[in-house]
This record gives sequence, structure tokens and C-alpha cells, in this order.
Amino acid sequence: MKKLTLLATGAAMLFATVGPVAAAQAADGPAAAPRAAAAAAEDGRLHAWADPNQRGAHCAWSGNSRDWDYGDDGATGNCQPMRNLASSLENRGFAGGYDDVDLYYNQDQSGVYACLGHGDAWQDLSGGDYIFNNGLWWWSGKNESVNDNISSHSWTDGC
Repeated sequence: MKKLTLLATGAAMLFATVGPVAAAQAADGPAAAPRAAAAAAEDGRLHAWADPNQRGAHCAWSGNSRDWDYGDDGATGNCQPMRNLASSLENRGFAGGYDDVDLYYNQDQSGVYACLGHGDAWQDLSGGDYIFNNGLWWWSGKNESVNDNISSHSWTDGC
């Protein structure tokens, strides 16, 4: 009887350590890979590039920015004023509260906005797939493309 109890206990311990890992991998699947890769590169910053696919002039901000005319907070070394120029974005913010980013059509974090979730990357904004859709219907920029139209941003607690 003692051998049977030890065998059952050993099997339960094996499932407890191996079973949940296998189940989690099956649930995540390939769709989780891009987010996992972005999370590995977390540096606490919103990154923007002037050209699609993370090419061209590059800026990165760790905090909010009221006006993209003034570039970033000195992180990249090659940041030019980025207002109305970004065609690729990546949110490498640290996980936790205020890890999503609201991107505003207007300066001073005002008007319509789009939200870039934590760990997400919008590689090519030039196709018009990403639009400013948050805000009142009469606000300037409503339903405009995000491509080459971002003027400011702020970190937020959720998209």
C-alpha cells in the first residue's frame, strides 16, 4: 500500500510540474510569439520610426510627450522632430500599470487618439489600417490614418 501511495504522489508531482507548462504552450500557440519577443525587448519606451518596418529616423520616449516637434528624451541619438512623420511604432513599455500608449492627432495630448497596446508593434502604418478612432465624431482627425499624423502621446492604463 505504501508503494502505491508513493507512486501516485510521484505521478501527481510530475503532472504538477510538466502538465501546466505543456497546457500553457498549447494555449499560447504561434500568435503569442510576437508579443513574447517584444516583451523580451522591454526598455520602458515608445519607439517611432519615420519609415515602415522600423527604418529611417528613430525616436524613443520613456515618458509622455506633449509635442513631437521636439524629438525624444535623448535615447536614440538620431531623433529628429517626429511630429506627423511616424510610419512604424513599437511599445516596449514595462509591464504593469500605464504600459499602453495613447497616440494623439493633436499636440498637448488632445483630440482623437489611437491606442498602442503593451508589447505591440505597428510595423507599417502607410497602408491606412490604423486610424484615430477614439474621441468624439466632430473632433479633428477622427477616422484619419495614424500614418504621418501623430503629434503627441501619453502612457495610459489600458486601451
